[in-house]
Amino acid sequence: MNKLITFSSALFTTTAINAQSPNIIFILADDLGYGDISAFNPESKISTPNIDNLTQDGITFTDAHSSSALSTPSRYSILTGRYPWRTKLKEGVLDGYSPAMITPDRRTIAQMLSENGYNTACIGKWHLGWDWGYPQNAQNKKDVDFSLPIKNGPTERGFDYFYGIPSSLDIAPYVYVENNKVTALPNHIIEPQKGLKLMHGGVAGADFDPQDCLPNIIRHSISYISKQKNSKKPFFLYLPITAPHTPVLPANKYKGKTTIGDYGDFVVMIDDMIQQIIKALQKNGQLDNTIVIFTSDNGCAPYVGVKEMEKQGHFPSYIYRGYKTDIYEGGHRIPLIVSWKGKFSNETNNSLVSLTDFYATFAQMVNHKLKDEEAVDSYSIWPILSKQGASNRKDLVYESGKGYLSLRTPQLKLVFNGGSGGWGYPNKPADLAQLPPMQLFNLKEDPSEKENIIHDKCYEQEVKEMTQLIRKYVKEGRSTPGAEVANDTENDWKQVNIFMQ
Repeated sequence: MNKLITFSSALFTTTAINAQSPNIIFILADDLGYGDISAFNPESKISTPNIDNLTQDGITFTDAHSSSALSTPSRYSILTGRYPWRTKLKEGVLDGYSPAMITPDRRTIAQMLSENGYNTACIGKWHLGWDWGYPQNAQNKKDVDFSLPIKNGPTERGFDYFYGIPSSLDIAPYVYVENNKVTALPNHIIEPQKGLKLMHGGVAGADFDPQDCLPNIIRHSISYISKQKNSKKPFFLYLPITAPHTPVLPANKYKGKTTIGDYGDFVVMIDDMIQQIIKALQKNGQLDNTIVIFTSDNGCAPYVGVKEMEKQGHFPSYIYRGYKTDIYEGGHRIPLIVSWKGKFSNETNNSLVSLTDFYATFAQMVNHKLKDEEAVDSYSIWPILSKQGASNRKDLVYESGKGYLSLRTPQLKLVFNGGSGGWGYPNKPADLAQLPPMQLFNLKEDPSEKENIIHDKCYEQEVKEMTQLIRKYVKEGRSTPGAEVANDTENDWKQVNIFMQ
């Protein structure tokens, strides 16, 4: 077996791992459902052979979760190894003009890897805010002077290079930013559109074409990868693509590739983009020393026509209940493949995994000792990847779009809210008034969350213990062993009152 996998912990020094560290490409799809990938859903109406091929040299994680059922908080957790509800953002997402969510004192996975010998890049959708430049007479946050450099953006949060967009593809301003400067000043307005081609409307850069956004991100990614082939340093490429989030814009060559319309065709386009990345690695002789991670920030969005797709036999959440924003599994259970050619071989792992875990995972890989306030909710899965054991994660917390929390163990899921906590049913006050204030599901027996067993006395002790545990996680500012640290706010916001009082 390859010595990267089997060398002893005694040799697992920073010097040793830096001398032969694998490259890392972290591909994050946007609003892609668990059931949209044919490797995860045998009944999928979308064929994704290139993503499926990653499983041949990979580990397929079947019980992996984003920390939130929404974009911004999910991304925050990936980069910081910290649950997003510890920040001032208690629900919802940022927009394209929002200030930086990651505070200057909060370490990121990019900073950690950079300090351990990596070149680091982020190419794609940021959606974590930064500070635009403003003229002295600015009246509101949209009065940006786009000729001024941004501050507190990706290159000030650990990335050596950035190319991408501020927010989601449907949210203004529609500009590309390279490092800390806009690549072309706005010279036109994109008008609002509805439906699958949803655009909220606003100013757009002279070089910005929504239809070309995904291919452009891939072109820049391939260029970056190719520039690294002769480098003596490994690279970390965080690649948050803009699809299949609205606007749903499959290129003409992909239209009609599925029977379920533009959304399915857009996923096929993503699949082809993944093939282009892999081909570039092969061409450059980099594939054997590159870990490729493919996943999604949250579940499929309900407004992309899921009801019609379900009628045609395609279920973007597979057997799971709910969609994007919902506390139910469909909101945050996501496809996760970790591929490393020559190291893994078509393995399936059912461990409980959070996307917050990659910070601690790569820290262990490079023998970086985490500081007290670093990656406070991140459990390493390096023992799984290195075939030396299992993750120490025994439970995890995830958040709905409206900021309500759930605590999950391998068997049970306790929801500290009576409804979906998002856009799905039940979410209206009149409906919630008729329901218990909390929900409990036995996911081993009821993975589709059809029966709320909160009143089953057989589980009284488990409910009590789980409630005490999440209270502890909030109070201590962490869910991993270590010194108590502070959340960014007091511990009494509305979504946690049900278990903190």
